[in-house]
Amino acid sequence: MNTVSLKCLGDWQKKISVPLRNVLNVSMDVFGRTGADACKHAIILMAQSASAMTKQAPKNRKVEQDPRFRGMGGQFIRIFKKNGQETKSYRFGLKDKAEWDKFRLIAHRGMAKRSWMWGLKGLDASKVTSKPFPGVAHTMTILNEKSCGYILQNTLSYLLKILPTGWEAAVMQKAGNKIMKQAAMKIERQWRSELARPRRAGMAVARGLASYFTRAA
Repeated sequence: MNTVSLKCLGDWQKKISVPLRNVLNVSMDVFGRTGADACKHAIILMAQSASAMTKQAPKNRKVEQDPRFRGMGGQFIRIFKKNGQETKSYRFGLKDKAEWDKFRLIAHRGMAKRSWMWGLKGLDASKVTSKPFPGVAHTMTILNEKSCGYILQNTLSYLLKILPTGWEAAVMQKAGNKIMKQAAMKIERQWRSELARPRRAGMAVARGLASYFTRAA
């Protein structure tokens, strides 16, 4: 069985390891988060990005024609099980069109998109908006001498078939961009608040501005 994972690891007492080291350092500095909270925030954003990037299946399964048979009797649909195994189901085994149409419906349509959030139950239950399927996704906490962090694992084997190439790097970049945008907005609010305060001398304002630009760098 294939397992798809999102990782956010680092040293919670010191620096956070690549690939989100610089962004997570900003998360800790600007928002006052601990290393653990910075990792937690990042892995949630990464899961949200992965969910948005995961394609949703159409309402009905595609009907194909087996060349060995003629007419509607040769029509079939492909069904993929959780473990990735593929089976074919033929129309001639069903009574009428109504039963065939019902059989074509994809029962768990959208499960792949929702499954990313299921693994966040142990980190933030408010992010889980649908009932999880047991054993599909979970989050592991890593604690050892070299690294600490979280790994979000998803065991739906067909995810690799529907996710675009380079999705891991893309979700990291999207999460990093969002954290940096949030940090920039907070620094700007603090800066404006600082400027609104009465100053005894212009030099004090200049020193304040320098500190903000240093934090934003």
